[in-house]
Amino acid sequence: KFLMMSQKEKQFYDTFSSSEDHDNSFANDHLIQDTDLSKKDNSQFLALSKTIGLAILVGFFVLFGSLSIQSASSLQKETSESTIVGGKSLIAVENSITSSESKSKSKPNFIFILADDLGYNSIGYTEYDLETVSPYLTSLAKKGIVMSNYYAQEICTPSRASLLTGRYPISLGMQYEELQPDQEWGLNVSETILPEILRDVSGYKTYAIGKWNLGHYLPEMLPTARGFDHFIGFLNGQNYYWSKKYPLEPQYTDFMYADSDCYSAYNSSDLGTYSTFLYRDKAVQAIAAHDFSANPLFMYLAVQAVHDPFDDLADEFSNGIPASYLEASMYSHILSTVKGRSRQQYAMALNLLDSSVQTVVEALAAKGQMQNTYVIFASDNGGCYQAGGRNGDLRGSKGSLFEGGLKVDSFIYSALLPDSARGSVYSGIMHVSDWFPTILELSGSSGFVPAEGFLLDGVSHASALQSSKSPCPRQYLLYNMYYKVNDESFDIYSNAPVAIRDSRYKLLHAYTNNTQAEWYSVSEVLDDDASLFSVTSCPQFQTLTGEYTKFLFDLQEDPNETNNLYLDKNYDAVKANLYLQLEQLQLRVKLDSAQSSAIASSSKAHDQWRKVGNYIMPWYSSEQSVSGQSSSFGTEGVPGYPGHCIPMDSVFG
Repeated sequence: KFLMMSQKEKQFYDTFSSSEDHDNSFANDHLIQDTDLSKKDNSQFLALSKTIGLAILVGFFVLFGSLSIQSASSLQKETSESTIVGGKSLIAVENSITSSESKSKSKPNFIFILADDLGYNSIGYTEYDLETVSPYLTSLAKKGIVMSNYYAQEICTPSRASLLTGRYPISLGMQYEELQPDQEWGLNVSETILPEILRDVSGYKTYAIGKWNLGHYLPEMLPTARGFDHFIGFLNGQNYYWSKKYPLEPQYTDFMYADSDCYSAYNSSDLGTYSTFLYRDKAVQAIAAHDFSANPLFMYLAVQAVHDPFDDLADEFSNGIPASYLEASMYSHILSTVKGRSRQQYAMALNLLDSSVQTVVEALAAKGQMQNTYVIFASDNGGCYQAGGRNGDLRGSKGSLFEGGLKVDSFIYSALLPDSARGSVYSGIMHVSDWFPTILELSGSSGFVPAEGFLLDGVSHASALQSSKSPCPRQYLLYNMYYKVNDESFDIYSNAPVAIRDSRYKLLHAYTNNTQAEWYSVSEVLDDDASLFSVTSCPQFQTLTGEYTKFLFDLQEDPNETNNLYLDKNYDAVKANLYLQLEQLQLRVKLDSAQSSAIASSSKAHDQWRKVGNYIMPWYSSEQSVSGQSSSFGTEGVPGYPGHCIPMDSVFG
């Protein structure tokens, strides 16, 4: 069973290479300029360059002389120092970081904001019904780099797994469906995730705030057993915004705090705060408490917005977001310009997210960190038509392999980007897994070498985002590949949903005549629009109905997938090449051989939750066995319950 496969030793090589000279000429085929930046005084710049160049030259000879007399035994000792953290071997160059202060000064901070179910064209840098709802995000995006060909996965759990591992869901055995609260399943603990490298090798202090959804039946699967120093949020795929109850079983509260020592139910007085505001406040408090002189910061802010349900159990929230939460003019504007009750709630949730992001960025500025911080924004999947989500003119919805299910808004903002890059649009193909190596390279930690059997599918776009001399590194993008779902086998030629694209063409096998394969206009209001909770929220299994059809689309000429070229003989060579790529990728598929039993509901979960006040928590301890096998971490380095948590007011207020 893939959860209990033997532990793979991982090696991290922290080779802090010198930063590249980024070319400032930026007009090429994957970058579109739209910037009005002041010009520097050329004569002053030239004089400064000569001075710096001379200093570097002198420094080089001094450094070279020092290195040439270093003994071989000393060098070997430097590169073989290792420590065991979380059962994984970390090998670092001892003198690559000489002090905690130099760690922080030499490395940028990262705030990664992951929206939930935010559909394509929701941010206002394109003309659409919501173009004025997110003024701050729009402004930030226009001052940074907008990704116009960015793809997540079609649903939340696979997307988040891919983001944090840099691997396709097929490489993880996590291709299908949202993880449910009482399933003994999750992201394999043998996988290395991004914060582990940033923290244990590069000296970052790491925070996770918001949605996890990658497994929690073992304490080893919690964020703070996997590289995050602190976590506050919920463990499952959806939650009520105020009560923090799990909507499908509202007798349970899904909200916890964890650090590296313990995890516990969160029941402080602010528990009932609207979650977007709560996550905003916790992020601001963590930033305020963070010592930037000691460690750079990596914050994974996985907000709940704009996922439904928009209402809650209490009568005061039965109509969704109160008008008082928004500025009066914005509230009136949304009601007058956005059609449909659920779409209006979606727009309000986005507006509140927008102002909350502004507050978080202002907190960084107050600490003097905006000159050394990357702010990254993305959605985890396309919008769900049942919950107010629309995806521009794209075909399909959350859960499907049509463009609307995976193509989403994303941008990166930073003063660290070259002047010529800021205010541009990057049209290179980018997948959610690409953030892993891209962030490592931007952080100066690009020497990570994955262990055998754990190769990355993601590629770094750091150079392409900053230099016209660097082409887009991604040639092909796998949307997903169904192989086995609940004991049903799939073949990519006869019945498997599968999709792949190159820089222009997309090969797709999918079921049509289902609701998630259609186009949804912003002017279209669903019959059941009065409901503020879609319940199913566009799951993948709904896409397995209808007529199995093979498609070929020219996305350059037909981005909305209206003209099927599959039977046109002129494109046989295109199809043959994409099929060849699929067959090679099929060798990467990792399958949980007992998936149907592994994802069954566990009665042990409910027994444990009732013992801890009806809070959703891990139901196995580190000492207990699972499916007849011992937990792979043991007890060292794994948070315990209830343990002795660091006082929350020292981190999250």
